Amino acid sequence: MKITQTIKYCAILLGVSTLAPAQRGKDEVPLMRPDEKKAVDDQTFGFNKALEIAVKDASKSTVLIWGRDKKPRELVYGTVVADGTQVLTKWSEIERYVDTLYVQNGSGEAAKAVVSGIFTDEDLVLLDILGESFAPAKFYESQLPLGRFLAASRPNGKPGAFGVVAVLERNLREADRAHLGIMADSKYRGEGVRIANVQPEFGAAEAGLQAGDVILKIDDRMISGLQELRNALSGKQPGDKVVVEIESAGKQQIFEVMLSNRPVFGQFSGGRLNQMERMGGDTSGVRDGFSRVVQTDMQIKANHVGGPVVDLQGRIVGVTMARADRTRTYIMGSSAVVDVLKGEADTLVEARTKIGLRKKEMAKQRLALLPKARSQGKARDPRRMRRHLSDMERLIERMDSEMEALGER
Repeated sequence: MKITQTIKYCAILLGVSTLAPAQRGKDEVPLMRPDEKKAVDDQTFGFNKALEIAVKDASKSTVLIWGRDKKPRELVYGTVVADGTQVLTKWSEIERYVDTLYVQNGSGEAAKAVVSGIFTDEDLVLLDILGESFAPAKFYESQLPLGRFLAASRPNGKPGAFGVVAVLERNLREADRAHLGIMADSKYRGEGVRIANVQPEFGAAEAGLQAGDVILKIDDRMISGLQELRNALSGKQPGDKVVVEIESAGKQQIFEVMLSNRPVFGQFSGGRLNQMERMGGDTSGVRDGFSRVVQTDMQIKANHVGGPVVDLQGRIVGVTMARADRTRTYIMGSSAVVDVLKGEADTLVEARTKIGLRKKEMAKQRLALLPKARSQGKARDPRRMRRHLSDMERLIERMDSEMEALGER
């Protein structure tokens, strides 16, 4: 109880803004009087010491995973599981180094590790520790409500980051979301949503909707704009049918559209949006597509994901999955972690085959969604157009995610 009260007091006093140097790294108020700086430093020290007590036990189950190419490289953190002879960590961060892996705990003990199985859809991998056993994590299965204070552990017994739950557990897998099968005209300023492009092989095209039609209503819900269209579909599932009222050439028509699974666009290719996402630190290479994660404002380093997360009582309530951008870190709760570990894992060959097929599908879908270029004006570079389309889709997804987050606060 004393630890909890201390952390809560310090968090309120500091505005939950100073974990030095692990989370912030630099003074954010350069113009302070010496007495003010001393007061802040003293409070920061007390806050960090309180967090150290909270993460103490979890740190014993946190390991650093190394790999080697020309020289040893610190890759990512991992969480010791099972009887202490296995480690759960992030697959995309260790894939290139599968033949040269070893793990090291906070006491400096190290052992070689090999891939045991891969949970490809969640970007997780299970490693076998050869010849050693470390302290396994004891997962505490509970709900992670909004505002729950959490801290990530490091192998050395120090807290790696802290934050609060900002969005409840949800599915980030694009293919599991309902999809109408249209692209909206972003330049349209009238009532409703005007269709810029009807995507082939999806419900809208099969129902007969066409480019230029204006969507006025979904079921009984009036559509004032693109965000309202997203809201109308947010509670739907692939396979559901919706009644779509449209206006075409001054006439209103009604169609019944079967919703499909959303196209698997995947991580966008780069450019200005990528730079925006990286503001505040590097992001994880794979940072979405998880089936059960909570969103936090934890500012963890990208190469420190994979380790345990604790609550104020020091109970392990999940593992860090990805640093998505400067304001979002995803965490998989303990119940979801336990379910993943009970599931069937892929072999190395199966995982790489899945990833290869997924990349081909993403490339195919991007190409199919590319609006047909008109033959007037200067010829456009198809590769550049595909990249811009991908960036736009990712930006829309990001805006959608932020709106959902605001709506659930």
